[in-house]
Amino acid sequence: MPPYTLEIECTAYCRCGYCCNWEWGLRLPSAFPFYLGFSPSLMPVRLRTRKKGNREHQRLPFFCKFWTATTQNGQPYYGLTSNGSFPAQARPPLFSKLSLMNYQNLPARLLFFPWKLLPRHGTIAADTNYYPFGTRMFIPGYGWGEVEDRGGAIKGPHRIDLYHRSHKTALQWGRRKVQVLVIKPGQSRLDSMNIPRPVKSALKGLNWIRSLLF
Repeated sequence: MPPYTLEIECTAYCRCGYCCNWEWGLRLPSAFPFYLGFSPSLMPVRLRTRKKGNREHQRLPFFCKFWTATTQNGQPYYGLTSNGSFPAQARPPLFSKLSLMNYQNLPARLLFFPWKLLPRHGTIAADTNYYPFGTRMFIPGYGWGEVEDRGGAIKGPHRIDLYHRSHKTALQWGRRKVQVLVIKPGQSRLDSMNIPRPVKSALKGLNWIRSLLF
């Protein structure tokens, strides 16, 4: 199946406790399977059940984050995606259309943050029954993203979540329905080319040459 375009509802999220359903907690000694959870509510301190996560508890500090929803409720929150990577917001290449549209940010990227000249795909949470890990998407106004996460409330092919670095930028994006270019693993011509991965990422970020990628 070749790459295709589909109207998808794109919702923004960040790594804050409100978006990702976690809270700060004080881990009690290992003999007690509980932790003290702190949340801005009528009962700011609660005794909650602590569950074993994917990693050993010995690596956790006494004051850390815990899930408060989904099937992982009570487990330590590490801030990682479902495939084990750290989430990131999309950063388009310097001379891409999206960078030129946000020209006011170019002087800071050139003078103060030169490492931000390198392109980077953003993290997408999707239903992996339809979009397996590694699926790349081009979202107008956001840039290139890659499916690296999933969520219990994300069902079907017409809904995805886009990671943003702050809650402010996530609120600015909100929820939008846009035409998304979907490229599943192995569908791009660049995937079969024997060239360095950073070069592939840079070429895929130049959205005005998309017709050359397939």
